[in-house]
Amino acid sequence: MRKYAKQLLDQIHAKEHVETVDGVPVLMKPVPDDDRPYVLDPRLLDVIRMKRKMFAQRAQKGYRLSQERYRPDKVTEDLCTVEIDVDEKLIDIGHDHKIDIYLYRRHADQGCLPVLIYLHGGGMTAGDMRLFANQMRLIAELAQAVVVFPEYRLAPECPYPASIEDAWGTVQWVAEHADELNVDLNRLMVAGDSAGGALTNACLLKDENGLIKKAFEIYPAVDSTDYRKQTRYSWSYDAYPIVEEQFEDAFSRIDRIKNSVGVSEAESLYLQGKTNYENPLVSVIYAPAERLAQFPPLTIVSAEYDYLRVGSDYFVKLLRDLGVDVKSVRYCGCDHGFLDLLGTIVQAEDLCHLIAGEIRTMAK
Repeated sequence: MRKYAKQLLDQIHAKEHVETVDGVPVLMKPVPDDDRPYVLDPRLLDVIRMKRKMFAQRAQKGYRLSQERYRPDKVTEDLCTVEIDVDEKLIDIGHDHKIDIYLYRRHADQGCLPVLIYLHGGGMTAGDMRLFANQMRLIAELAQAVVVFPEYRLAPECPYPASIEDAWGTVQWVAEHADELNVDLNRLMVAGDSAGGALTNACLLKDENGLIKKAFEIYPAVDSTDYRKQTRYSWSYDAYPIVEEQFEDAFSRIDRIKNSVGVSEAESLYLQGKTNYENPLVSVIYAPAERLAQFPPLTIVSAEYDYLRVGSDYFVKLLRDLGVDVKSVRYCGCDHGFLDLLGTIVQAEDLCHLIAGEIRTMAK
């Protein structure tokens, strides 16, 4: 059940418009019911203030991996209007291990369908099906597609490159079992949010034969290097104007990621000294230009008040200058991770429609 009026979706669509940012057209999706610029969505503002209290309490105990994996603040609702079939399989990755995957499709859809492989976020250390099941179900309904959700291995138990191996291994498994799954490989899209966006880019780099036809990245992690040493683009708080009364709320969310920057490769729970941040499989902006130029069409979604937005905006421009078919979408008044709040934040539902729309437009 939605915690907002469904008509807010129509209000977003009525207000959305294209602005040119640093020479790049960006589809802006404003807050539906507040006409002021530089404001947080009112529903999100309530969640942010709850998060601030929760994180303040947790900070008193210091870092706990279990707390990162247990997130009572991430609550979703089932917005489906038709029956969705859910299947679970153990699949082989390489020759040395298996992972669990979930498959979602409409019960009424029996023909050969497009397929989405969705790679979840969570900083490579957290996230699972329980946090994303309702989003996957809704996308399967709206797109009339098969959605594949792999439970890739997490750090610190399984550091780099385990998650990449599992993500790319899932793409390969789907390709090898297309007939069994009854999916159309000419309509294969890979998508991911945050760390899942980084995994999406890693899959694109590994996909030398063009298996992936389209990609969709949601506030992706495209650069894990220290912004204070970055010379390709400049990161600054000045990129985030906000009304005065919401300053602390907005910047608490930006700082949530910003404050984790600067950890050495050896101290990183994900890398554990096994590679460096400039590895293109970790930070895609360092990939060779000739390889990036081969990327398939992709959409990159950013949130206005997200530390990662500046880097992803740079990545969009980089791809565009290389001739890649790339769309940029910005959800105004939103923060990092808003897809986690399907049913509470109207923009999360709108984003599911946007993902589904990109799947539906793939040619048969």
